[in-house]
Amino acid sequence: MTFPLLKLPSLAYEQVLLNFEISDLVDFSLLSSRCHRIIQSIRFPFTGIGVNVADNMNSLRFFTGIWTKDQWTFQLIPTKKSPEKPDEQRWIGGMRIRVKKTPNWSSNRTPENQLKVAYDYVQHLFHLPIADYNYLSRTNQKLFPQLFGIKTCEKMCLSTPSEIPVDELKYVLQKVEISKVLRMNLMKNDDFECEFVKFSMDELKIFRAFWITNETFLAMDCARIVLEGNGNLPIRKFVSQWLLSKNNRFEWLKMNWNYGENWNYEEINWNEGFKPMIWNPAIRSRNFKISHFQRVDCAKGIDFLREDGLLATVLQRNNQIYFVIWHKRFQPEADRLQLDHIF
Repeated sequence: MTFPLLKLPSLAYEQVLLNFEISDLVDFSLLSSRCHRIIQSIRFPFTGIGVNVADNMNSLRFFTGIWTKDQWTFQLIPTKKSPEKPDEQRWIGGMRIRVKKTPNWSSNRTPENQLKVAYDYVQHLFHLPIADYNYLSRTNQKLFPQLFGIKTCEKMCLSTPSEIPVDELKYVLQKVEISKVLRMNLMKNDDFECEFVKFSMDELKIFRAFWITNETFLAMDCARIVLEGNGNLPIRKFVSQWLLSKNNRFEWLKMNWNYGENWNYEEINWNEGFKPMIWNPAIRSRNFKISHFQRVDCAKGIDFLREDGLLATVLQRNNQIYFVIWHKRFQPEADRLQLDHIF
């Protein structure tokens, strides 16, 4: 027996639809143009959509705040392909896509542009901003941020042993505004070059940062920074610049410049032009909490006091440097954490 849902008053059927699974909402929207308009008109509690590109499967994740409400996966076709059932066929964006809803909401990964077609449809259907993009594929899938038209994003990760096209990298660095986290690991882009880039996000992590220029480094407006593989960056000037500023956003920087080469290591002279201090247990803790699980032992660090009273520490170990800011000078909770290892 069928239920005449759309014969109910609009407020009533909206309440019913608000309790649907996301996969069922997508199916409902495909029934007719009226159903599509109804779904578009309802304010669902979803706050954003995430795109994941990986080897074993691609996926679209639907967020409610920081939590994943549901995900639509695009999996590699199994060796023994299961026969397609009549009710598994969908026409979305002019493309025939096989959709299975049990045990999980899933489709086949090939052709790979199914992910883009599905993204366009659900993003337009629910009016969702893209919150998260991750490219972790080894197989050089051509599903980069530019294809999705990403202009703003909270979090982005690009990490692949395959070479990423230069125009795709420059699109991310020059066209995409990332607010929270950017992680990049360009394992095969050995000749990549990029002029000035303005980084302004909460957390920046770049592995193989050989392409970062001095100008880009000194202009970084991030709370937390990890840079690996560039021993030519002017860390002394970075510290001096912070001491002369009123920057209260910055929390810490950690660097390692021993990636694949033997850099000419030279101890930095922190006495010239600075007023260094040794650690005083009455002024700050020994351990700095750098994450929820890790700490930095700053007992042998060099302290600097800014005019506004904000204390900073530089800790240098061979080819590794930490520069941390004591927004909270005493951190007893850090004593129980594991010692941080830079890379």
